[in-house]
Formats: sequence, C-alpha cells, structure tokens
Amino acid sequence: MTDYKLTPEDISSAIKNDEFLFFYQPILSLETGKIDSAEALIRWKKDNGELVQASDFIPYAEQTGLITEITKAMIPRFLEDLKKIIQEDNTIVTSLNVSSKDMLQKEFVPTLLKLINDSGIDYSKIKIELTESSALTLSIERLLDIAELKAHGIELAIDDFGTGHATFEKLKNLPFNTLKIDQTMTSQAMSTPDGLTLLDHSINLAHQLKMTSVAEGVETDSLFKYLMGIGCEHIQGYYISKPLDLSSFIEFINNKPDWNIMQHGQVYRAIIDFVDWERKIYSSLYLESENMRIVEFEADNSPVGMFVFEVSKTVDVELYHKLTTSYKKSHEVAKILLNAKSSGDQNLIKKLLPAFFETCGTVSALLQNAYSKECQNGLLRHTSFRK
Repeated sequence: MTDYKLTPEDISSAIKNDEFLFFYQPILSLETGKIDSAEALIRWKKDNGELVQASDFIPYAEQTGLITEITKAMIPRFLEDLKKIIQEDNTIVTSLNVSSKDMLQKEFVPTLLKLINDSGIDYSKIKIELTESSALTLSIERLLDIAELKAHGIELAIDDFGTGHATFEKLKNLPFNTLKIDQTMTSQAMSTPDGLTLLDHSINLAHQLKMTSVAEGVETDSLFKYLMGIGCEHIQGYYISKPLDLSSFIEFINNKPDWNIMQHGQVYRAIIDFVDWERKIYSSLYLESENMRIVEFEADNSPVGMFVFEVSKTVDVELYHKLTTSYKKSHEVAKILLNAKSSGDQNLIKKLLPAFFETCGTVSALLQNAYSKECQNGLLRHTSFRK
C-alpha cells in the first residue's frame, strides 16, 4: 500500500463503502494491574480484504483535508463500538484521536457532543486525543471548545508527547488530563542513560502538571518494570497487546488479564512529593511577603496528601496507621507555622521548627520503610511480574 498513489476519490470511495474501521489497543493501569482503557486506532479494510495501516493513508488525508470527512464518518462507528465495549466492561475508557483540522471546524465540538448525548453513552467513558503539536497550536476559540468537552466530563489527552516542543509553561495552561509519551521516546529509553533520564523527566512532568502519564510503545518486560518503578501510571504497547479488532478486544477484556503489579513506583513518587512539600513549607517561612504561600495547605486535599493516603493502603495496617497519623500531624504543624509567618510571630516559628522537621523525618522514614518492603517483596517473587 505504501507504494500506491492515493487519490481523493480513493478516500471518498472508502468512506462511502464503509471500509474504515477501528482496532482497539488495550492500556494497562500500573496502579491496579487491570486494563482500564483503550485507544481506537483506525484501519482501512479494502474490498480484497487487505488491511491498510493508518500510517499509509492518514498523512495523505491530513494533507488533503479529507481527514475531517473521515472523522465525521467514523464518530458514529466509534460510538456504536463503544456501546458494545461498555456492555462487556463499563469500567473501560476509550480514546478517539482527533486531528487539528477537525478542531478547526467550528461545528465539530457541538456535533460531537450531540452525537454522544444522542447515543446515551456516559461522557466519562470517552477520551479525546490530540497530538502535542496540534494541542500547542489551538486558538483561543478552539481552547474554549476543548474546555467545553472537559466540562461535560470527557477526558482529554496530549498524544505523542516528546515529538514537539512543549514546555511546562505551555502545557500548564492546557485543560488536558493525560500525557501520552511517544513510543519513540519509550522504545529507545533503555538504549542509553540519557534516554532513561528523558523518560524519567517526562513522567515527572506529567505528575507536576497533575496529569496521568501513559507510556506508549512498551514492548519489553524490562521497560515495563522500569516504568512501574518510576511511578508511571499506565502503559500501552505490544507487551500488553497489539491493536485488536472489536470482537478480539472484547474477548481480551472478558478474559480479564491481570498483571502482578508492584507499588514501589507509587511509594517512590510519594517520597519525592513529600520531600518537595516539606521544602516548600520551609521556603514559605523565609519569603519576604508575609502572606506568600507556595504550597497547598490541607492534608486531605493537597496532591501529596491524597497520594500518600492512597499508596499507604498497600502496606500493612500498622504502618498505614503510623504513616497517616504522622502525615496529618506534619500538616497541622505546617498550618501553625504558616499562620505564624502571616502574623509575624517569629518566636513561635523558632519554637515549632524542630517539631515540624522531626515529624517530617518520621513520615519520610515510614515511606522509605514502605518502599523497601515493597521492593523486597517484589524481588522475592518471580523474575517476571506478569501472570
């Protein structure tokens, strides 16, 4: 197919004859060991049975602008497929890739929302993916459209991260939930130390942006274990499954595949978050502005607080109790310190600082204990973590 010269008539004919269809690639949660999502990947099944990969026709469709016609024709197919998937497993969230040219159409988002509403499908079961380059070029009007999708409960993902030039400053203002790291970055990561550093940085960036990380193109057990160890939340690739036609995908999820997941990566992330929180509390105490606070306050609602409470449930009951009690105490002391800073009470700060650092030291030690136990338990199990 690669050597075949496409024409607009080929694409139009394929749309008319209903030759396009979706394959679905499962996505594994590294927090639960369950398949909780999938990506819809378009294929072209010709009259002679030949299955054409997206890379052989999507670039041409993008170039000619026919991609908008394909998307328009395929949304109803996607929703019909999704009904069948949800009927088998209503926990699955399924992604649909959207082109920047689709987003340029003023009627695209209103039409999409109407079709979803008419289908009766819960908005939260759908994720819209835009490539990094497309997301960075959205106009104000199209950003408002994206915000409207999110307001309806549709998840939003930046796809192929690492292929463009996104920075923290650019990404933090985009209303996306998920950062999907491009398969080129993940597949080459194990080749060099620099590759692993770049992968680590990308996972950390997603975490700082409060976005879920998904590593694409995972094909080896070593990469799977490494991503699990640095706190990546989801992986996608041939290690889990190749893209499957609808019936095969439904059979796959009905078999309820389960991966033996270690939680050491999540505890590792909690350790980093807590140390960062402790640093920000201390930094707030010597900032010139009396009311300047650079850290979220409430133990239960701060990102690090919710994260610690979640991962601590993976350890034994006694350690969990000690960890949550010490963690809440550290927050209560931090509140008093920051209020003392606001009121200019330096004597109170001086008296409480030792107790603050002592409590923080207890939390860090307990988290390290949990991390060591989880690592040890994992290594004492099989060399393969896959069931």
